Amino acid sequence: MLHVQGDLCDTKRTFLANRLQSTVVAAQSDIETQDEAWDSLLIRQVEFNMIACSFCGLAQRIVPQHRISLSLHGISSDLNNRVPDCFSADRFSEALLSACRMYVEDCSRRNLITSNISILVVVGKNEKNIYDQRALFGCLLLKNPKVNVLYHSFDYLKTGLKLDVNSRLFVDNQEVAVVYFRTGYTPDAFPDDETWDVKYQLERSLAIKCPCIQYMLANTKIIQAAISKPKYLSRFFNPDSSSYLNILSTFAHQYTLDEEMGISDSTEIQYVINDCLLRPDNYVLKPQREGGGNNYFGEELVQKLKSIMNHSERKLYVLMERIQPYIFENSILNSTSASGELNVKKMVTELGIFGAILACKDEIFLNEFSGHLLRSKPLESNEGGIVAGYGCLDSPFLV
Repeated sequence: MLHVQGDLCDTKRTFLANRLQSTVVAAQSDIETQDEAWDSLLIRQVEFNMIACSFCGLAQRIVPQHRISLSLHGISSDLNNRVPDCFSADRFSEALLSACRMYVEDCSRRNLITSNISILVVVGKNEKNIYDQRALFGCLLLKNPKVNVLYHSFDYLKTGLKLDVNSRLFVDNQEVAVVYFRTGYTPDAFPDDETWDVKYQLERSLAIKCPCIQYMLANTKIIQAAISKPKYLSRFFNPDSSSYLNILSTFAHQYTLDEEMGISDSTEIQYVINDCLLRPDNYVLKPQREGGGNNYFGEELVQKLKSIMNHSERKLYVLMERIQPYIFENSILNSTSASGELNVKKMVTELGIFGAILACKDEIFLNEFSGHLLRSKPLESNEGGIVAGYGCLDSPFLV
């Protein structure tokens, strides 16, 4: 999403990935399904991600690779339609360039003369997903080779950034138009006050942030639980509209564990806790964390739930109805495959829908679908994160 927030004199941008899952119960969106007749499948939203949405670069590149693989195995009929195109890297790079142009226009309105502008990518110390980032910015540089791309960690920026009197951001004496965060969504990314100060300086600068701090807060599990409730969803959609009913039908049931949040009442909370203790496999316990590997399932969920129920820590968790996915067999090739051999396993999938938005207050300049990401994971895996080692990149095959 790209968002220009006039009150803070900021222009901000964020990519949105909405995870959906297809299920017989009523989706960084994801789609899963339960093993029933196809005509009974419905869509469930797992969550939406507005923080460091990964794999827009590799999602575009994986499509031709899968088409080639299918051709080598004798499946060549109408591949371009059966394995749909994905232009996520192109769409995101175009959104980044649009944000750069908006930054220049914003500076011009302030009578500020911009120099050669740059995009700052804030990365972790030991960045693992560099190829995805390079694929994205490779597309960007093909579209506009004049835009400079800087890659720096929070540690480097402790001494490498400065703001001028007009709050313009400079890194290595280069003016930054857009700050794209690929880190900063886990507690260990902020080990000291100096790192927090870097984050503060970036947020208060004129540069466009992807995402800005407001979107990071809107991305929390608590907010997602709130939006799944009719009284909060109706703030954004007319309750009498078909859009409202369609969106509401995609949400899995979500509950906070403390009624002070104003999302779940005491009766509802007590009922779902009792039911969860009896049938833990029907639920997942989510903390306010990102990055994969943080959720609780099964017996581990029961023990965690018992340990927090009489403590204020319970306010930090959301208990969500567990989506039962459609199960199928698929071949998987990853770093654990011996000698490049394919492993045939029972798998489930999550379909992520990318989107980009560029806005200022209530005015939206860009709001578009920006591609898809299909992730497959073994049935026995509770988590689906690819970088975390749980899932793999995949492509839809339309039948």
